[in-house]
Amino acid sequence: MLHYRPKRAALTITVLLFAMAISGCLSHSGPNAEQLTYNLPTTLSIERGAALFSTNIVYESFSEDGVWLLIDGQRALKRKGDSVSWTGSFRPGTETELDLRVIWTTEEKVDLAGTAKVTVNNVVPQKRGIVSTSPITFSGPVAYGVARGSFIPGTTLSYVGATEQGAQLAGTDAEYPYRQIGDSIIWEGTLRDGVYLRAELRTVQFDDNGLRLAGIATLWLGE
Repeated sequence: MLHYRPKRAALTITVLLFAMAISGCLSHSGPNAEQLTYNLPTTLSIERGAALFSTNIVYESFSEDGVWLLIDGQRALKRKGDSVSWTGSFRPGTETELDLRVIWTTEEKVDLAGTAKVTVNNVVPQKRGIVSTSPITFSGPVAYGVARGSFIPGTTLSYVGATEQGAQLAGTDAEYPYRQIGDSIIWEGTLRDGVYLRAELRTVQFDDNGLRLAGIATLWLGE
């Protein structure tokens, strides 16, 4: 299973600092995007005799010198700290780049940690229930600067502007559309077929020009 869930307390501080760093950058975006890219931390394991899900990386055997992996059918000896990389598509219309390091080895499994760069093409967000049972899950911090009249990336929510009640959003349906600084914004749906997103965001700052947000994005790539 490819899965990572960061510790919330530490991550809250991280995303808020990240949001401050982008406070001067506002994006102008429509409801659909040709491409969205997420750079997310990840940890995963390969059991002995098995392949890393849908990849050409197999844990072959354990030795005193390290572990033997099969990569594209070729044997590679890997020790703690060594790199393991892979680029491919887990779902049509997506591409994932795994940049990992071996962090622990046993006779039963190899543990890896690093980053996953997930690119989703021809994004058409649709609000709906998510399928969170996919074995391929990535989760990590995101921060956005959304210009007035533009959409929060990967969602059907747009920023209308600053009001006395707070930052006004469009696309909330019957839900309350206003957010003060520190208030949460949660969106669930699909980016395209088989790619599900849950965005858990907080309002960092807003004015007449734009809205700044920070939080957690979780992606599921599956049926």
